[in-house]
Amino acid sequence: MTMKTVTLLLSFLCFFSLVSAQTSTDTTATVPPKPEKAKNRNMGLEISAGYAMVMGDYKAIDKQNNKAGYATNGWQLQLTFDWMGKKDFGMAFQYTYQHNPLDDSTASLVPNGWSTGTLGPGSWSNHYLMLGPVYMKRIKRLHLDGKILIGAIVSSTDNFTTQNPYDTTGIKKDVNLGVGFAYGISFGVGFAVSSHLALKLNFGLLGGWPGKNRSYPSQYLGTEQVYDPLTGLNYYVPIYSAPVEYEIKKVVTTFNPSFGLVYRF
Repeated sequence: MTMKTVTLLLSFLCFFSLVSAQTSTDTTATVPPKPEKAKNRNMGLEISAGYAMVMGDYKAIDKQNNKAGYATNGWQLQLTFDWMGKKDFGMAFQYTYQHNPLDDSTASLVPNGWSTGTLGPGSWSNHYLMLGPVYMKRIKRLHLDGKILIGAIVSSTDNFTTQNPYDTTGIKKDVNLGVGFAYGISFGVGFAVSSHLALKLNFGLLGGWPGKNRSYPSQYLGTEQVYDPLTGLNYYVPIYSAPVEYEIKKVVTTFNPSFGLVYRF
């Protein structure tokens, strides 16, 4: 093989390598990079606090109204877990604590059935545990959500306290909890600070029907000395308390403007 042939062969190989490298570079440049798969924010955690404005029988001050709650405006704290599905709909699980003081007039009000003591001063402490459908959507920086929830309410207040008929002094009373069905309807609008966090104003209607049924059967209290005028003798007879049954039903209704945070993850 002559020197001229080797030179031509090397020149051809160099030219082929340059063309192949250029082609490879151009092909790589024209292939678009694969887009990153968007992360689904299908869970959310909400916390809010705000005003609890009493409405209806809950704020009524009327001793003749058995459903009167004697409540005044208070506050509430709320924690919600959202499990989101497709098309911005999901399921919400919510716990709410609500505090409403009793009206000042209850400090001198003796409820029906009480022989001593007064209803106030005191307060309502309501615990709600509810679940239901939630709609949550973000339009650029705008956050929107709405919920319709049902569940249970557990109420602590002297409205459910009952007079103990076994106490002949009339002083002893039994503290009870009111339990019943509850509901919550709310709408929120806010500003998305990031893909995870949003600040929002929430407006809601919260209520329930807590009640308590308590029965006291007849119970032996002791004996009483009785004089028989025919024989002139004294004798003792047993004394029993009268059976008593309490049925207490109340209605809780509040309008709740509040401020909160929503964290999506």
